[in-house]
Parts: sequence; C-alpha cells; structure tokens
Amino acid sequence: MRFDFGGAKQFLAYLDGQTLLGQVLDHPAYKTVSRHAQMFGAGMTTQDVGNALAGKPSPFYGLKRLKDNLPGIMALLDFLDERQAEWCAIIEAELLHLFPGKPLNITIYPILGYDMGIGLNGAVCMNLNCAAYLSAPMEFLFYAIHECTHVIYERCHLIPTLAEICTPVQWRSYFNLWTQNEGFAVYAPLRMREKLGALDERDYQVLFNMPQLEIHRKAYWHALERLSGEQPLSRDEYLEICFGDMRLTYRIGCELLRRIERAHGLEAVQEAFLMDSDEFIARYQFLLLE
Repeated sequence: MRFDFGGAKQFLAYLDGQTLLGQVLDHPAYKTVSRHAQMFGAGMTTQDVGNALAGKPSPFYGLKRLKDNLPGIMALLDFLDERQAEWCAIIEAELLHLFPGKPLNITIYPILGYDMGIGLNGAVCMNLNCAAYLSAPMEFLFYAIHECTHVIYERCHLIPTLAEICTPVQWRSYFNLWTQNEGFAVYAPLRMREKLGALDERDYQVLFNMPQLEIHRKAYWHALERLSGEQPLSRDEYLEICFGDMRLTYRIGCELLRRIERAHGLEAVQEAFLMDSDEFIARYQFLLLE
C-alpha cells in the first residue's frame, strides 16, 4: 500500500504550462482512468480532457470550479503527503479486518479530474477536486478504503465490461454483481465511520434512516421484478436500475451485508465476499424480506 502523487503533480504542471497534456495522460494514474472510461463507455481522449477543462461536456469530468479550488487542492496534497504512512496503515488495517490474507499491493493516486474515486487494476485514483474531500479530508480516507475494496474485489471476481452485457439474464447477473461489489465497498469503511461518527455521507444517511431504508428495500424488490420480466428493458432503463439516483447496488448491497453480519457474524461476510455474485444473492437476499 502506497501513495503516488505523480499524477496530480503532472496535471498541475500542465496547468502551469510546464508540460504537455499528452505526457500527463501517459502517467499510470491517468492510464487507469482511461481504462475505466473504456469499461463503461467509449474511452477518453486528450480532447475529452481539454473539453472538461473548458467546461464543455466530456467523459472526463470532475473539474468543476477547478481554478477556484486550486489553493484547497494544494493544501489537501500537503495534508496527504504528511499523513501518507499513517493513512496507509489505517487503510491496511481496515481492509485486513474484512479481507484477511488478501494482498494489499495497491497504489493510491491522488489526481485531478474524473470520478471522486475509482479502483481498477491494482490502482486507486482519487479526484482531489472533490468538494467532499476539500471540506472534510477524512472523507478522502473513507473513500480510499471504499475504492481499495473494488481493487480487491476484481482480483477475486470476473467483472465484464458494459459492452458485454446484452441479454436480460446478463443484466440480472450484472445487477447482482454490483450489489455485491458496491455493497462491500460501502460496507468496508462503515466500521471506522461508526467509530468516528462520520455517517453524514449520502449512502449512510439512508442506511441509518429507517423510513428511507424501507423505501430503498421496496425499490430493490421492485427492481428485481423488472429485471426478471419477460420483456427486455432499454439499456438506459437497465443502467438506471444498476447505477441510478437511488444507488440500490450501493445501499441495499451494504444493508444486506449488515444483516448477514448480524445474523451470522463477520466470518459469514468474509465468506460472502468470495461467493459468485449470483450465488451470494440467491443465498442471502431473503434477509431483505423484512
């Protein structure tokens, strides 16, 4: 487990006119971002980054108010640099609590732009130009744990690209996979969040609000009904179910793991991580019936 600040520093150098954008995107952090963009869309080009910097629509996003946020970004970089050894130890401890024996050779790249965090191919890329991190740096730590969980998950499970998902049966399995994957990612920092009283983040607000959780639980069962219907849905409808505003895969996935731990203990949660996602849902979804 280590931090690598090279991606952020190269992007800042580009903003200062000291290097070319192509050289920035050749950094391992931005190569990871490009691979992620290819998994979920058409990929990312130099022009896409230029469009994002100009405030135009782009698959490379996450640069809103960048100029105004630069002083805060520099301060956050310094903050992370001072605490990198301490925070690596904290992240490792939380991950090993949940995933004992799993290798933690993960590089965390603070960068500028794209999603608030992604975990892919042994790397985690975290966007410093994120309002949550700039206002509360501990959120960076919590989300690093979240994204590291995705890295460990992909080492144990085959994750198809979005382009490979075509049939209703495949979409149902895809929904199950992300319910397991995102569920664990939300669950992984929960122990630390509870200990520190840091439960204001949007997913945890739902998990600790019984009326809201009940709405999401019913929405989950409705989503399964739609996924199991005889008529196929449109691609946009499938994507809304998997990744829409209700974030069912995140919130209900985590809630399912909470219920597994309450009913069967932490060891059952650890075993559930290694299950095939369809088997995981088939075995445990009854816990969401009430």
